Amino acid sequence: MTNTPSPEGELLRPIDLQDPRPDVQVPFLFTSHLLPSDQPTWLLMLVAALTNATNGIVVSANVEGRPIVYCNPAFERLTGYTRSEIVGHNCRFLQGEGTDPEAILQMRTAFDAGAAIDLVVLNYKKSGIPFWNALNIGPIHNAQGTLTHFIGVQTDVTERIDLQKQLEQRAFTDVLTGLPNRAQFMHELEHTLGLVDRQGHVALGFVDLDGFKAVNDRYGHKVGDELLIQVATRLTGVVRGADLVARLAGDEFVLLLRHTESRHVLELIGSRILAAFQLPFVLDATTVTVHASLGFVQHVAGESATALLERADHCMYAAKRQGKNGLVTD
Repeated sequence: MTNTPSPEGELLRPIDLQDPRPDVQVPFLFTSHLLPSDQPTWLLMLVAALTNATNGIVVSANVEGRPIVYCNPAFERLTGYTRSEIVGHNCRFLQGEGTDPEAILQMRTAFDAGAAIDLVVLNYKKSGIPFWNALNIGPIHNAQGTLTHFIGVQTDVTERIDLQKQLEQRAFTDVLTGLPNRAQFMHELEHTLGLVDRQGHVALGFVDLDGFKAVNDRYGHKVGDELLIQVATRLTGVVRGADLVARLAGDEFVLLLRHTESRHVLELIGSRILAAFQLPFVLDATTVTVHASLGFVQHVAGESATALLERADHCMYAAKRQGKNGLVTD
């Protein structure tokens, strides 16, 4: 009596494409260039395509745990794991502490629904090195329409993601000082104002150097740039850890001051900044003393980010009119 393998046994049986079983019947894809008699050649071509594909490819059985039943050589190279370490295990061994839980949930939802999904997720090689994985998962159904397996095509897109992050960083960073630029600051300000009820009071400081143009005119732009870099360092050194310092343009700097419940806090931070500007700046070509005019304002309910910035700007100019090297709050 011949033993007939159970359907589940067939699902879990590791697929060895180097030695395909002659008794396995694969649905033939008819095209205008192929005949049913071409099936053996067609199957060999599919085996060669999977084996030589440069993308990592895995096939998982649609049973509890969704174990991998096939992986191609490119997947071994991509992950650093050997076939014996891969087959029989769920792909979650690629996940780590940096893997986005939302991405994991999206994959589980797609598996449970038997749906296809495309996403980019942070995975980890056997060596522990992280890589960004562009993952395409598709369901596989048998001739009766039953979902039996999933195929996953995986591509290392780390270089692309890193480049994208570098471009984004440049787009939101002041090249000279390394501080956030105007675009990034306004984004952070608007985001913070959206959370103001949970974060507490928010304030904004506007800092403009006194006499910066004279330094530029006398010593040149190179010295002026060096001065701006040192100003950025001093400002970040006197504000609190939750605060944000950014450079708007020229010699204009802004401060996003979170958790400022009273004007006393504004005056305290402002006095620290004014004190920091009393010390001379030691530059390559010379030593200069440059002060600053400050305008600090507290956010009021319903006030937009643009309106808050304009009000701080007006206070800063009020400090200029009062003789410079001072602080005006509102």
